[in-house]
This record gives sequence, C-alpha cells and structure tokens, in this order.
Amino acid sequence: MKMKKFMAVLLVAITMLLVLGGCGNTKTEKSSSETQTGETAKEKPTTATLILYGEGSERMSDFAANEFHDKVLEAINVDVTVQYLPWSEYAGGKTELMLSTGEKFVTYTDVQFLAKCVAKGYYADLTEAADKYAGDLKKNCGGEEGFDTWKIDGKLYALPFGNKPNAGENYVIIAREDILKEVGMTDLKTVEDVEKFYALAKEKYPDMIGFSRGGIVPQMLNGAIASDMNVHRLNSFVSTDGNKPEDSTVYNYYASDEYKQACEIIRKWNKMGLIPSYALSNGSQADAEFSNGKALFAVGASYRVFEYEDMVRKAAPNAVFKNYYIGDVSKKPLMSRGTYSTAFAVSANVEGKEKEGYVKLINLLQSSQEWVDFILYGVKGKDYNITDSGQLEMINSDTLFDTWLPDNINFKRYQSYITKDQIETYENWNEGSIPQKDLGFVFDVTPVNTEYAMLQAVEQEYFQPITYGFVDYDEAIGAALKKLKNAGIDNYVAEYQKQFKDFYDNKK
Repeated sequence: MKMKKFMAVLLVAITMLLVLGGCGNTKTEKSSSETQTGETAKEKPTTATLILYGEGSERMSDFAANEFHDKVLEAINVDVTVQYLPWSEYAGGKTELMLSTGEKFVTYTDVQFLAKCVAKGYYADLTEAADKYAGDLKKNCGGEEGFDTWKIDGKLYALPFGNKPNAGENYVIIAREDILKEVGMTDLKTVEDVEKFYALAKEKYPDMIGFSRGGIVPQMLNGAIASDMNVHRLNSFVSTDGNKPEDSTVYNYYASDEYKQACEIIRKWNKMGLIPSYALSNGSQADAEFSNGKALFAVGASYRVFEYEDMVRKAAPNAVFKNYYIGDVSKKPLMSRGTYSTAFAVSANVEGKEKEGYVKLINLLQSSQEWVDFILYGVKGKDYNITDSGQLEMINSDTLFDTWLPDNINFKRYQSYITKDQIETYENWNEGSIPQKDLGFVFDVTPVNTEYAMLQAVEQEYFQPITYGFVDYDEAIGAALKKLKNAGIDNYVAEYQKQFKDFYDNKK
C-alpha cells in the first residue's frame, strides 16, 4: 500500500517537472522568435563627426567620448565623434582641405566662407532636412529670418546656432573694471580716459599689458573719430555708412579718412605702450597674457563679459570685465546683426539618412535648457550645480563646449559671481541699436577670387603694421594703397558694389 502511494506521488512529481520544463521551453522559443522578427529593433545609428576649434580640455575629451556620445546616441540614434582643429585652420587651411577631399563632418562657418564653399560645391544643401528636423533651431535661434542669412539662391547651406544680443560686436572695448575702480576711475568715454586708465594701472601693476585678445580693430574707435559716418565694415576691405539704411554705396575702407584717423590714435597708443611690441608677430602671447589676468583691454562684445570672466578668473579670481563705447552712441548707434551668433555647415558628400542625422544633431544642441546646460557645463552634480536662484556653481574648471558657441538668451545661465547689473546690461544690450545694412546679404567672391587672395596678402604685409600702430600712417599709407591697387582693389570694390546694389534693389 505504501509502495503504491509512493509511486503515485513520484509520478505526479515527474509530470509536474515535464510540464514546467515544457513551459520554459515555450517561453524561450517565443523570446527567440521575437528577437529574430525584430518587432522593436532599433535602426543602425548614423555617424557624425563634429569639428570644433581650439584645444579640447582633458575633461572635454572624456565628456565627448562618453557622456556626450552616449546621450546623443540615445536621443537621436547618431554615433557622434568630436574632433578639434587649431583656430588657424578655421575658414581655410585644413578645414578647406578636408572639404575639398570629401571628408564628412559638420562645423561652424561664417557668411563669407559660406559663399566661397557653396561656389566650390563644398557644402551640402540642408533645405529639406532642416524642414523636417530643425524645428527647435527655428524656434530658438531667430526663426525664418535667422535661417535666411544662410541661404543662397533660396537653398539653405548652414544652420543658425545661438541667439544673443550682439550689437556693436568689435565696436566696443572690453576692460578690467575691477582695476578701473582700484585706480579711482568709474568710466571710459574718451580716448583720453583709456590712456589715463592705462597709465594709472601700469603704476599699480607694472607687468600688465594693454591691448591683448582680439588684437586691434580700428572700428573700436568709430565713435571717437571726427566723422559723421557710422562706419560699418562689411569686411576688411569694404565699408558703408550704417546710418544711411537706404544707401547701398560701399567704399574702400583702407582709403578712407575714417581709417586714417583711427590709425593716428592707435599709433599714439603704440608709442605709449598700450599695444605690446609682440601684438602683431605673436598674438598667442597676447592671448596668454590675457588668460593669465595680465591684460587690461580686449576687443569687446556684449557676451564677452561672461566668456572672459569665466576664463580669466581661473588666474585672477576677482577679475571683472565691462564693455565701454568710446564716443557718443546717440550719433553713431551700435549696429546689430539680429540673432546671429554662428552657424553649422555640413560637408557636401553627406547625404540621405546621414545628412538628416547631422541636422538632428545640431538641432538637438539648441533644443532645450537641459541640452544647453549639458554641452556647456556637463553632468549636474559631477561638473556643476545650480543654486536656488538659478545661478551656476562649477565643480569642474575645465571648459567643455566653448561658452560663446551655444550662447542663447533663451537658455542663458550665469555664474554665481555675475552681478545683477551685468545681467541687465546684457539682456538689454541691443536697445537703441540699428540693424546692420547687410542682413541677409552674402557676397559671392568667385568673380574676384584671384583679387581677393592678393588683397589678403597685401593686407597682412602692408596694412597690419599700420593698423597696429607699428609704422606711421603718413609714411606708409602711400606704398600700401599702391600695393592694394595693383592687387585689384578697384575690381573687388566694383564687384562688391554691384552685388550689394542688386541685393538692395531686390530687398523685400
């Protein structure tokens, strides 16, 4: 009897094991079948190479290869690689070589280089891809007007990136306000104020230099010279009067009285020591002195206050910068180029899904506060924190993406040491400005490409020493203008005038 009961229990146990085993096999087969049919299989990611300029920090190298790569891959299924080139290769050099040899990448551009590259077939037409995948860029970076800047013959060749008050970029001087206050001054309104500040600062800090980052640009003195013309330099060689919005006349800037007057002031500054002896021959040394907190002045712009404080405070923790306009801004208002910051162009042989992936990538980086914080500051809690008042507290001191690149007033954060006055000044910077006359204009240099190359060579050899005050204007200008004429300046200005007038005649 006992034996029968034992056999019955054993039979039930064996049956249960067989049933359970069969259920397990059925489940495994179903999972295998689901994997093979790929009910939710993800598409293979497209690849993208993002070229930046300068030198990536140690943290940036790690960030780009890991957190940034992985977050982009998860968000838009793009396998992105970040590479750096020296700034000397921007808009020419190795960049142009890579474009000409068919390498696939995206990087920033400007309107002059855009026209050159489109004429040579180096940039991809992004019109259709942008219509599908650049909605955030249109919303956050200036709308349709922002996109129009980067169109040629109705086709879009670059994606606008950033959105910031930019009136008077390179028309103001940025100075060390903390040292200005130390020496008992409150403002810089005249050329004499600049000279007085330099003299007092040198007494207190003998190792300080004057002008540094950005070199010398004569338009910094536009408001100080005795001229009714509000000089708008369309490029190095051509200018127009910004105060005459209906006038399409352009001029040879280097032959103008405005250039002469600026050079006379700069020559005086050079003799006084405001311009270091190596400013022309070794700009990187001037940049290094600036970064180390040993320079008083640089070429100014609204946003550079924050960029430069971030940079210089690593060496000089109390450094404060402020933009100063030398002259009467009511007579010569600052000129604004709208929301323009920079733009990204894609090399020409990128096509199809891959091109769409590039557009998705650039769109993503200006899509939200989260993404702008991520590329600028890194991982919250690891690289930075946000205070209760919304200001930044950095943990990591290494730069990730350069702060100027994604600068967008819609997503702007400020370091904890930035003052309320600095913020209000920046956010209202464009008030009272006038629009640049060339908004939407792209000069096609192709008809005068030979002349342009020769003019650039003449500029570097003959005009830069005058511009930086190392040689006297009256002594050197005759030979310099003759070289400029021999290089084809008349043809160049005539072609520019023709295209600029056509643009004006057809403007909406």
